[in-house]
Amino acid sequence: MDDEASEAAPSADHREDALLLEAARRDRQAFGLLYDRYVDQIYHYVHRRVGETAVAEDLTAEVWERALGAIERYEDRGAPFSAWLYRIAGNVVANHYRQQRLRRLLPLISQGNAHDPRAEVDDRSVVRQALRALSASDQEVLSLHYYAGLTPAEMARVLECAPSVVHKRLQRARERLRARIEGDSRVGR
Repeated sequence: MDDEASEAAPSADHREDALLLEAARRDRQAFGLLYDRYVDQIYHYVHRRVGETAVAEDLTAEVWERALGAIERYEDRGAPFSAWLYRIAGNVVANHYRQQRLRRLLPLISQGNAHDPRAEVDDRSVVRQALRALSASDQEVLSLHYYAGLTPAEMARVLECAPSVVHKRLQRARERLRARIEGDSRVGR
């Protein structure tokens, strides 16, 4: 019952974000307050998805450029402002990986050896490789839950679907990740 009441009434953060958003629409300087409030969360989410600091910094900057460019069109639909930012970040990361795949397909653009035989495979790299092998949808749901720390209810707002759908997607993504990791670990032995 408390969950229903808390979902019905906007939180203090949500109200504060709404005020900051209105100010940011009139004064671009006010957008900096939203940036200060969420930049670290968005950066950590992006970094966990791409695994490289320089790339994460570039992609995080792109997220904020897109957010600034679209602030006039932002509509408060009851979800936190951060949900909108995570959605933009997810799209930016997906575009990044699409561009990487295209570069690999074009021989003139591809860059050297992607595999270094001297590199040791540790647990983190196995998980990272298994994650990258999953669909963008699976990567997104796992990243929102484990890296961004969102609850299924918060994820439902970000993904614009029912919490029951989030639970199913999360369960299936975990199963596919486990299968990838187990498959990868069997190959290495």
